[in-house]
Amino acid sequence: MYFCRMTFTFYEKIQALAKRCLSFLIGDRRTLTLENRLFNSICVIAIFIMAFNIPFNLFSGLKITSLIFAVLTVFLGYVYYLARFKGRIGASIVLTSGLVMVLFAINYFFSAGIRGASLLSFMLAFILIIIVSPRKLYGLWMVSCLVVVNGLLLAEYYHPELVKVFYVDDKALFIDIAFTFGTGIIVSFFSLFYLKEAYNREKKSSEQKAMELAQLNDEKLKLFSIISHDLQAPLSSLHSYIRLISSDRLEPDERKQVERGLANALHGTQELLSNMLVWSQSQLRGIRVDLVKNNVSEVLMPVVDIQRIYAAQKGIELTTEIDGSLDVLADRDMLQLIVRNLINNAIKFTLAGGHIQVSAKQSESTCEIIVDDTGIGIPEEQQQELFSLKTRSTYGTNNERGIGLGLFLCSEYTHAQRGAITFDSKPGRGTRFQVSLPLADPQPN
Repeated sequence: MYFCRMTFTFYEKIQALAKRCLSFLIGDRRTLTLENRLFNSICVIAIFIMAFNIPFNLFSGLKITSLIFAVLTVFLGYVYYLARFKGRIGASIVLTSGLVMVLFAINYFFSAGIRGASLLSFMLAFILIIIVSPRKLYGLWMVSCLVVVNGLLLAEYYHPELVKVFYVDDKALFIDIAFTFGTGIIVSFFSLFYLKEAYNREKKSSEQKAMELAQLNDEKLKLFSIISHDLQAPLSSLHSYIRLISSDRLEPDERKQVERGLANALHGTQELLSNMLVWSQSQLRGIRVDLVKNNVSEVLMPVVDIQRIYAAQKGIELTTEIDGSLDVLADRDMLQLIVRNLINNAIKFTLAGGHIQVSAKQSESTCEIIVDDTGIGIPEEQQQELFSLKTRSTYGTNNERGIGLGLFLCSEYTHAQRGAITFDSKPGRGTRFQVSLPLADPQPN
């Protein structure tokens, strides 16, 4: 058993080493295009084959062919360096393809012409050139190959004296043809296999992205539908209130009650539209972050003071415990949006008589901003998708409407500022949100 484990561990190490070597030779898929990696892999295979052909052709008596392969080996090594480490893939493909055709055409006359292995080499070279070349050059290489090969055949037909036979005997000729054919089959197989695998990976990735895009589009459509629906309630309330005022049928107590209800509805609608505007701008322009040094107290207190008014209207106590000496590296507008949404969420889901505390303190090299409430908590089935754009209508303790967009923005903007956001919630006992952001000037505790 111990021997089997050692063998398996050794095999894993060899496999990992092979993957690292292959990644170094061909390139990382995260930094190089498929075309570049494919060209690099073919170059590596071609360099090995060309280098092996140098002594093989010398043994067969083809000294000129051996010299041609030596030139190709050196040139391919240089071209591989340009493509792999300098990123000059376009020029490398054109130069390599052109030189291979020229040298193979010259080699045709020194390796027995049509009786030798040159035509097989041309076929292999054409396949590899088509694999690595961009589509716009397909026609050029096809016409060039046909013209060159037919020109060589015509030249040999009318001037057979131009073709030299340097094989030491028929055995060497048969071995060369067999070796060239076998090499062509192997190289074509691995090239096409690699190309097909890469195609399948790209296809799978594209299908996955298409599914994600379709899902995101469905979520957006659902989001717009819910927003349109949720905007009807406060607008209907406002319309009804205006009609009641115009009729002078409200008693003073009834008027105050309607005004409070209308104020809460308009506040919720204002928060919804504000979040919707921020989210739509980020979708159109992308998230733009301006990370600068900000005093935490100066950023948070204006938000807390405004939210304290809404908390008091609902009979909720909102307190703070913020270290005024903390300076955080953050985007001021983003941080205020995060805290405003967290406090507004706490107010929405806390009953009258409840308590909300906003605190900020240092924890090693980060600033911990905490919004802690004694509300109704978050149902367990909703906690896993709390920060995702899983749109749905939710209702607060006073039937305040929401769709979860605020928490989605909190998560997006926290991560955009190189921070982290977590929460801990127990149904019926309250919720605690914690935002961690880097300090501008970390100080030892």
